Amino acid sequence: MTAGRTFALACVAALIAILSYVAFVPSRPNTGSELTPAAGVVELVTTVPSGPFILFRDGSPGTFFGRIAMSRLPLTDSVRLIAPLSCERVHYAAGWGVCLITDESRLPVRHRADVFDASFERRHTIPLTGPPIRARVAPDGRRAVLTVFETGHSYADAAFSTRTIVIETASGRRIADLEAFGVEKDGRPFKAADFNFWGLTFARDGDQFFATLKTGGHRYLVKGSIDARQASVVREGVECPSLSPDGRTLVYKKPLEDGIGWRLHALDLAAGAEHALNQVRPSVDDQVDWYDDSHVVYHDSASEGTGVWILSVDGVSEPRLLLPQAYSPAVQR
Repeated sequence: MTAGRTFALACVAALIAILSYVAFVPSRPNTGSELTPAAGVVELVTTVPSGPFILFRDGSPGTFFGRIAMSRLPLTDSVRLIAPLSCERVHYAAGWGVCLITDESRLPVRHRADVFDASFERRHTIPLTGPPIRARVAPDGRRAVLTVFETGHSYADAAFSTRTIVIETASGRRIADLEAFGVEKDGRPFKAADFNFWGLTFARDGDQFFATLKTGGHRYLVKGSIDARQASVVREGVECPSLSPDGRTLVYKKPLEDGIGWRLHALDLAAGAEHALNQVRPSVDDQVDWYDDSHVVYHDSASEGTGVWILSVDGVSEPRLLLPQAYSPAVQR
């Protein structure tokens, strides 16, 4: 038998084997799902799911990096629902979401916030004056707060400047700028040219809030009212507060006394008692969200991977990785 004939027969045998395998293995129906190494099963969706879920920015390398993603609660499966929008920061509550975006497709670089609904339809676009850093939607969905850097690109930059505005989600109308609010400290008017606000967290009524105010090298926790355009200093050394669903507890960051980083603390608002949380790593550069009345979630990186971590506010328990390759969590109960 010649070498050429042997090669031809081998090719025919291989082709028959392939065709037999294809005929034997049933075809997989196209369900809109696919597998990804980082996230598990992915399902493309165009609306938020019914029931409790956690919404976040997907960080899985590949096609869906940066897209809004969701996982149903409790996390009993590995299905990751992928929405059609991409964001740098995202938050969502009661049928309304905000998606903060940096557009580098042309110069100068542009920044914006897209307000979207439960079908991920863009309802409004708000131009931003700098790189986006924080976003929150009020629990009732009617208002959202957007924070950007106007100078500097880090809280570690001594010359950084922020702008924090409040918008109405249904209309996209800008209704307040925190720098225009009246502020009191120790019962007296408090004002300086270097006021910077960020890390606003809404109470359930969408009016009362807590936020961070920096001035004169000090960081203060302030409490205020959007409608009254007023705020007052509560205590010092607080960054990025987040109010629990029952309105009883604040969790926030405090800079380390030695070294670089932050430690999460919980404040009982009624008793005024504060205690440190056992977050293990001092690298949390995020505003936490509440998983329930006794746990918070936030983005962090560790040897186990980067993702959304869950931590009890008891001050004893250590955090555990809740969602790998995920950022900017928002919990819907």
